[in-house]
Amino acid sequence: MNTTTRESRKGIVSAAPLLTFTFAIFLAAMPAASIAADPETKEHKPVIVQPSELQWSDNLALPAGVKVSILYGDIKKAEPIGFRVKLPAGGMIAPHTHPVDERVTVISGAFAMGEGEKFDKAALKEMPAGSVAIFPRGCAMFGFAREETIIQVNAEGPWAINYIHPADDPRKK
Repeated sequence: MNTTTRESRKGIVSAAPLLTFTFAIFLAAMPAASIAADPETKEHKPVIVQPSELQWSDNLALPAGVKVSILYGDIKKAEPIGFRVKLPAGGMIAPHTHPVDERVTVISGAFAMGEGEKFDKAALKEMPAGSVAIFPRGCAMFGFAREETIIQVNAEGPWAINYIHPADDPRKK
């Protein structure tokens, strides 16, 4: 191999990290895809929700006193969804499953969650504000609020709650 060819290859090899770095900067500068689209124009737009804008309402699938506020998405559609749940002190969510993976973040209060088909206070794991729990679809879980608590649920819809014991389902009362 002659000297000119060796020097040319050396230049290409040393340029590879620079090209990789440049491509990474290019990718980082590209706008991220949004999860919100205007239904009429299909234009993607950011979603920004201030706490003062939350609209709390009852949900027939959850116990009396528990309130829900939808942040984004339609829980009945196959799309990203996010909603908050406000539980009163002593509020309990009986053992249940979901048809989708669920990510629960404690926003405020004192919440505890457990896994299993029977509500068992000894199985509860404390989740102070900032804690995250990830439950795969079909995993039986239950929750308890020691004080007024707000949790945030993120999932890919459609979302539903299926109580293990029909007697625990508020929709059947």
